[in-house]
Amino acid sequence: MKKILLIIFIIIPFSLNANDQAKEGKVAKYVMENIQKEYLNCYSFYKVAAVSFKKAGKDKNIIDNLESSADVSLKYTYDLGEIMGFNPEVMSQITKDNVNNFVELAKKDFSSLAKKYGLMCKNLVEDPEQRTNFWEEKGKIKFK
Repeated sequence: MKKILLIIFIIIPFSLNANDQAKEGKVAKYVMENIQKEYLNCYSFYKVAAVSFKKAGKDKNIIDNLESSADVSLKYTYDLGEIMGFNPEVMSQITKDNVNNFVELAKKDFSSLAKKYGLMCKNLVEDPEQRTNFWEEKGKIKFK
């Protein structure tokens, strides 16, 4: 978590004029919001995948890794949500709703869900700096 916050706040130089500071503040907020959403989606994906793999009788090591990644994702979801001012009850409901949505998506087409979220979530958990940089670049374009 500290890495993510450090990365976000390192991108904001202190010597910018007011307009540049406002722009950088918008970019930083955009980065945090999108990273938080990605962690929420990854938590949901990993939870659904772990349950699906359990039901399919897959290797316990794979299931444990999925659950561990879900735990990491959930922690960062809540940490970033707290920084952004979300209260825990709201976060809990948002998380439940998102997991339920992913359950429905998985019932329809788990392979598409895995294609959409598998690699992105792996990269987010293993290298959050890469995803932070991705959203920072998108934010810079959006808030020119």
